[in-house]
Order: sequence, then C-alpha cells, then structure tokens
Amino acid sequence: MASVAVNYFITINELTAHNTASAHEEVVQLSPSPLVRTLTPLLPYTPFVLFALLFVIAFGILVVNRAKSLKNITIALFLALISASIPTVLTYIGQGSRQEVKAGPEEVPRNIRVAPVNSTSVRISWETDAARVGVVRIGKTPYTSQTARVYIADNQESVRVHSVEIDKLVQKASYEFEIMSGTTWYDNGGKYIQFTVP
Repeated sequence: MASVAVNYFITINELTAHNTASAHEEVVQLSPSPLVRTLTPLLPYTPFVLFALLFVIAFGILVVNRAKSLKNITIALFLALISASIPTVLTYIGQGSRQEVKAGPEEVPRNIRVAPVNSTSVRISWETDAARVGVVRIGKTPYTSQTARVYIADNQESVRVHSVEIDKLVQKASYEFEIMSGTTWYDNGGKYIQFTVP
C-alpha cells in the first residue's frame, strides 16, 4: 500500500450537540394565563391545604358517627395524608417523565483530529473533560445515518482521550462523520465533519 502524506489531517476545536431541542429547533413558550400566574405561587402549599381539608372532613365524619377512639382518629389522619400526597406524587412523576437529557460541557468533544494511518485508514481522535464512552458514525458523502458504519472507540470504555481507527476507506472518496459522546451526537456547527481520502 502506498503511504499517505503525514501532514494530512483535520483539526476542529469543539463540536456542537445536534440531537437536543436547542440545536435545530426553536422552542416556543406560551405566556401563562392570568389564572395560572395567580395560582402558580400557591402550588407548593396545595398538599398541606388538601391534607388539612381531608383531615377535617374525615374527622367530621367520625365525630358524626360518634367514633372518638384514638384508632379512628389515626386512621382518619393516615387517609388524609395519603390522599393529600397523591397530587404531589403525580406532579413529580409528570415532571420526571418530561425531563430531557442535556449534554453537559464535560462531554463535549474537543480537539477533534483526523489523521492518516495508511492509504485506506484514518484515526479519529478527540478529548472530553469527563470520562465518556465515544462512538463514531461515518459514511460516504452525502452522509445518511442509515447507511453509515458505526465504530465504538476505546473498546467501549469511558475515557477522556478517545481514539478510533476507521478502515476500509476508498481513496479519493469524501466521507462525513459525527461523534457520540455520552448520550448526545455532535457535529461541526450543524454540519457533519468531512474529509477526503487522498
């Protein structure tokens, strides 16, 4: 095989996330209604008010039924507590299901380099501030994720300095790739990273 010129490489300082809402979509936030603006500050107190209301109702029913034992009062207190906690639990479950995974600055690929190994192989390397598993998805130009090949860097280990060798490349062909760091795909400011095999 013919050797490749040593000075052939690509260097990119930092990549950008492209599978988060902020990368390609404009998030439109609607202004809340006056009723929502009025009630929102009171929401943290809702479980307490609901608990007191339910306890008074349950205790009132017990008094009407002339059941004044400590056991019945304890049962009323327990039922009021359980009933009052239901909206809070549902709120936390709803918030948890809407959370998005945000790419942290510690997993952003930096100092990305494409350097030759031989006439049909290159080494793609990059760094992250925190240890992450890295993946490269690469394909011929025009790139599509359906036809791309996937290479997992560093034997699937979480590391800070990443490296993966891409083989079976065609000379004179152009390739595009993206890097996954952690759980987020990164590209070069909205465009796939491109290089041409000499």
